[in-house]
Amino acid sequence: MNIRKDLFDYWIKCYCYNNDIILPIKRKIGKEFVSNGILLFLMPIILMRWLVSIICEKIYAINSVEKQKTRERKQIFKYNFGIVSIAKNEGLYLKEWIEYHRIIGCSVFYFYDNESNDNTYSILKPYIEKGIVYYTCIKGKAKQLEAYNDAIKKHRFDCRYMAFIDLDEYLFMEREDSITQIADEILNKSPKGAAGIGLNWAIFGNSNFKIRPQGLITESYIYRSEEAFFTNQHIKTICNPRMVRNYISPHYPMYKLGAFSVSSDGRKRLWGWFNREVNWANLRVNHYYCKSQEDYLHKIGRGLGDRLGDYDTSKYDLYNRNEILDEGMIRYQSVLSECVKS
Repeated sequence: MNIRKDLFDYWIKCYCYNNDIILPIKRKIGKEFVSNGILLFLMPIILMRWLVSIICEKIYAINSVEKQKTRERKQIFKYNFGIVSIAKNEGLYLKEWIEYHRIIGCSVFYFYDNESNDNTYSILKPYIEKGIVYYTCIKGKAKQLEAYNDAIKKHRFDCRYMAFIDLDEYLFMEREDSITQIADEILNKSPKGAAGIGLNWAIFGNSNFKIRPQGLITESYIYRSEEAFFTNQHIKTICNPRMVRNYISPHYPMYKLGAFSVSSDGRKRLWGWFNREVNWANLRVNHYYCKSQEDYLHKIGRGLGDRLGDYDTSKYDLYNRNEILDEGMIRYQSVLSECVKS
């Protein structure tokens, strides 16, 4: 038995049931030892609340979630699948990212522009005029979670599913069905209470490019990490937005009691922002974190999206993994190239 792992997993469960206590303390009190001391003092309350939540979940909450899911299967939504994202000065990659996700079945984008001063708006304008992109300018630093929660609040009844990903992340499917169809299949065969899917990362390296290549991201960067690379334990989430209370991490929402995320094969309940048993069945997130060295220098100049601070430049060497040739995106290149050119 791995005691340290068991304790960590136990703490994560308590965290997920007590986030409205824990998060304000951790975020508003700057000194780590002070906030940890307060949480230690509150531990009896946190444990009692966790226990009560577990009992309520078993007695009625999961069944309530299932009843809502059954009702919604017959419901017609304005959009089947939407993506929420926030970005700053990423015009270089924007059209490819939008057109790729349109190809796989995304019908609307909720885009939060964090004070871009490049050509972001001019690229988005045709999509905005067609109702494909809902555009919001959001000012200030560390606005990612604010943007996500704004999208949930305003559009939760418009979309059957919402995905929350960045501009360097691409939803990737093993087969060529629509993303909505695959999400339906996973959640319909999952345990009761499943309201979202946690998609593990697949970290792609720079494919030995120092200078930005001329081709598309999805055709240029074709080498990735091994599946077991520890950073691939991170997830991004596709969720039923009506089951979400609020977004507490760029990776993971806090659901209403009785609802939760499952792994991409639909079999395992997930807690928090990771899945230790990396699972790429059906769906994953191709994460083009590094790109070329030139691109990465551009990236770190934008700053972090979810909190104050700067990128750790040592991560480039850590994440720049090129062990495995992966040409899974090639099947989209002909159509995608035409869409990007038009």
